[in-house]
Amino acid sequence: MNSVLEIEMALRQLPPQERWEIARWLLEDLQESNLSHAEGKGSDDNGGRTPPLPDYAARRRRIFGDKVLPNMVLVARAEEPW
Repeated sequence: MNSVLEIEMALRQLPPQERWEIARWLLEDLQESNLSHAEGKGSDDNGGRTPPLPDYAARRRRIFGDKVLPNMVLVARAEEPW
C-alpha cells in the first residue's frame, strides 16, 4: 500500500468491528504523539496558555516619564451634556 487511497480502500473492506479498533488505535496514537510533542517543546512554550501581555504601563513611563496623563474617557464624559 503506497497511497492513502489504497489504505482507505483496504480499510473499507474490513468488518466494522476491526475498523473501529483501528480508529481507536489511531486516535490514541495521535493523542499520545500530540502530548509527547507538546512536552518536547521545552520551557519556551507556556503550555497552550495565552502569551504574556506587554507591560503598557512600563512602555508609557519609558515614553512619557513621570508625567500624569489625563484619562480622556473621563474628560469626554465630563464634557457631555447629560
